[in-house]
Amino acid sequence: MLVTQQYSQRPTKTTAPLVWVVDSAYTGELNARIGLAERLGYAYEVIPIPSDNTRDYQQRLKNHYVRSTQGDEEKLLIISGTGEETTAEIADLKTLFEDCLIIYLASILPDTPHPRLSEYDLVASPQYIGSNFIPLISVLHNLTPHLLSNAYQLHEDYFNSLPKPIIGLLLGGNTRYCDGFNEAHVFKLAQRIAGVVNSIGGYLVITNSRRTPESALAAFLDHLAGLSYFFFDWHRKEKSFYHALLAHADLFIVTGDSLSMCSEAAFTGKPVLVDLSVDATETYHRELVGKLIDYGAAKLLTDEYQSWSYLPLDQTGDVAKVIKNRLGETE
Repeated sequence: MLVTQQYSQRPTKTTAPLVWVVDSAYTGELNARIGLAERLGYAYEVIPIPSDNTRDYQQRLKNHYVRSTQGDEEKLLIISGTGEETTAEIADLKTLFEDCLIIYLASILPDTPHPRLSEYDLVASPQYIGSNFIPLISVLHNLTPHLLSNAYQLHEDYFNSLPKPIIGLLLGGNTRYCDGFNEAHVFKLAQRIAGVVNSIGGYLVITNSRRTPESALAAFLDHLAGLSYFFFDWHRKEKSFYHALLAHADLFIVTGDSLSMCSEAAFTGKPVLVDLSVDATETYHRELVGKLIDYGAAKLLTDEYQSWSYLPLDQTGDVAKVIKNRLGETE
């Protein structure tokens, strides 16, 4: 039996497509896919990652499709992307369903893209261009103005009580190919952050990610002695508090290993200072964050700060518009 997560009730007869989001163990990748599905405004389901038994996986999907559509042929939209390597398995689904649109959301792609990406209807990527590519400046996420507005109001009593400006500090950590987020690195990072805080005053609100090493985090907080700050652990605080930080902060400091957090900060339209230290970021991170810098959303973190402005980035909304046009819908 195919186990899915269903979001909102799907009408039995509709011109809207059936939307499937391919699951992922990588939080940022899944959030990007779900964020796009929600922006499209259709009901959607999260379907399992392809299994080793391709024939069984396809048959389960086929059976689920028949049950979902009550035997009618309906357009199917499948949203997948980077994370687990499923490029070929999802591309194979084009031959399984008569009217199927497959979308690939990329954060970081290898130097030589998978040859079967050419079979996808649309590939949203900040790295490459091509006939089926949507060029990006940042990666997709699941933020919306409505979500941030609700979070702002939900936690405004706390944030309104803080000294201003509020500096949102978003910490990533080690990645699959870079393990330099350690005690030596955070000592230098804390020095630069202290320089910014001392130059403008204000208050630090700090959060981590699932990739932040505990030992490095503890050392980092020790190095902030003398600064006013509040730290909250991302998985012990309700998600709305992180969203409220995005809504209330006056500026952000983000570690460049997290393209998702850099992109979420740039969605707010507020200044973003990014740490791109070579010892704690991959080449790809530095190249892609460079697009945010070229756009004007971000600047490199130093121990000084001067405010600036730019138009907020809504790449999730941009990709949703392209898909709507491909489906023959206009807003």
